[in-house]
Amino acid sequence: MGYYMTLESSKFRIDIKNHRKALKAIKALSGGEGCGHHFSWVDTTDFKKAKTLAEALEAWRWDAEMDEDYNIIGIDFGGEKLGDDEILFRAIAPFVESGSYLELQGEDGCLWRWRFDNGGFRQQDSKIVWED
Repeated sequence: MGYYMTLESSKFRIDIKNHRKALKAIKALSGGEGCGHHFSWVDTTDFKKAKTLAEALEAWRWDAEMDEDYNIIGIDFGGEKLGDDEILFRAIAPFVESGSYLELQGEDGCLWRWRFDNGGFRQQDSKIVWED
């Protein structure tokens, strides 16, 4: 994977009551005790040993912004290249507030959005329309 990307815009929220479940979903990506999957740009041991959801997200190169009640109210991409980030977001999608999204741009100018609705995750490709 050599695709540079930047986070252009986002609306992202995970309520504190869902943190434990989302953390468990991320840790399940490791394949269980003694087994580890390799993910692009991610050290599996880092997210396996995370004690909080914010630590697990950080291991995947995403920095969580929290409010005073520890709800995640924003997220920022701390990496440079697209890795296996879709795997992460598919795993935690059931715990992300419906209507949340991440808008990203690749090194080639391509724009796409990752959307969270009703416990699901999907990618939306952009379409540029030039007005007369």
